[in-house]
Amino acid sequence: MGFMWVLLLVAYGQRDPNAYFLSRHVRQSFSKGISSSMSIQEVFNWANTTLLSNLYGEYPGFITDGNSKLVSVPDYHASYSWEAEDLSSYGPGWSLPVGDNTSLNHHSPWVYRSQSELRAFPIWGSMMLYRGGGFAIDLGPDLQKSRRILRYLYDNTWLDVYTQAIFVEFTVYNANVNLFCIVTLMLETTAIGAFQFRSELHSVRLYQSTGGLHIFVMASEIVYFLFIIYYMLVQGKLMRSQKWAYFKGKWNLLELAIIVLSWSALSVFIKRTLLGKRDISFYQNNKHQFASFHETAQADAVLGYLIAFLVLLATVKLWHLLRLNPKLHMITATLQRAWTDISGFLVVMTIMFLAYSIASNLMYGWKLYSYRTLLDAAQTIVSLQLGIFNYEEVLNYNPVLGAFLIGSCIVFMTFVVLNLFISVILVAFSQEQIHHKPSEEEEIVDLMLMKLCNLFGVKCQKQVVS
Repeated sequence: MGFMWVLLLVAYGQRDPNAYFLSRHVRQSFSKGISSSMSIQEVFNWANTTLLSNLYGEYPGFITDGNSKLVSVPDYHASYSWEAEDLSSYGPGWSLPVGDNTSLNHHSPWVYRSQSELRAFPIWGSMMLYRGGGFAIDLGPDLQKSRRILRYLYDNTWLDVYTQAIFVEFTVYNANVNLFCIVTLMLETTAIGAFQFRSELHSVRLYQSTGGLHIFVMASEIVYFLFIIYYMLVQGKLMRSQKWAYFKGKWNLLELAIIVLSWSALSVFIKRTLLGKRDISFYQNNKHQFASFHETAQADAVLGYLIAFLVLLATVKLWHLLRLNPKLHMITATLQRAWTDISGFLVVMTIMFLAYSIASNLMYGWKLYSYRTLLDAAQTIVSLQLGIFNYEEVLNYNPVLGAFLIGSCIVFMTFVVLNLFISVILVAFSQEQIHHKPSEEEEIVDLMLMKLCNLFGVKCQKQVVS
């Protein structure tokens, strides 16, 4: 319990509830005027209105809200797919360059810049994975200059039929909540030539030494790794005694996974700290150049995933330790007894789930956004089981087919299969109550409790599970 408590302190010490509000505020500010399908003209209109008006606020160096400082000059670039991406350099208007390519201005929007030059990182879009390189231009630190740049790009057809994706990248820092928000706005073109908008925001605290709880969090991190070192010694002794048989025990592997993930999280934490200091230093020394914090954001995201899996595995470990409790041990024994029947029902549920997902995708995929791909249709069917479903969009499109699809899914998936699934577990539980035999560990715990009660002069009866 002490280990779990310290782990949760460390986990939530790396997170701030204000991160959600900052990300939502920035996302809403830059998504005004966005439609589900945009032409190149509409993209430039959005860039000239929503993008620029929110990037350059009343106070120099701050975005429109007046509280978030623009840390990096925005970067605006277009790239193509990995297989057909054009890595050449051109003159204005995509004309062929005259003379030696080495004489070209490498900060020109017509010159391809590699991932290392842009200090960028590969980005997952809605349709594909994009390189970190591309044709890029810095919009500059003020509104008038950025308007002139966008007008120049529009007049010279910088965006054309060969453009696959456009990225707008910038970073803001809000001192009120001590958070950096790394923003990537993506406009990806589809096969029909329209652009679709997607935003990716990541809030991260790079100044760790602020706030009254910093010392307390640091102490928790030190105590946590003292726990890890102790567990390493215990597992080392088990490895020495059990040798290769050690790796056959699933709980041994769980302990080993917790240790490996803990040290991996420490290494990623150190890397994130170093990357954050590097990016802040680059910005302070090059305030009129684009400072990419994308790699720092990726490191922070990886750290978050590692900590999340650590908490998950530690919770499973706690559940295993609570097997000493008779009631929890009975629940575990019930699931083991019913596993054969449960696995059969899981297969049936998976088949029916796929059937409804495929059917809804085929019927509504070309018309309704929630069913446009098989994965989206599957997520929508899961939401239906949870009671989160937009009935109107299906019924308005086709009342007869929609009513039949929704009604049959609710009847077969929810009322029939899930109720039968629960019935199997209840039957197994009733059988386990009749045939349950307490484990040796339970008897040891009962004996210890009785001895402890007798030590303090308290009458204690053996607990009976019924």
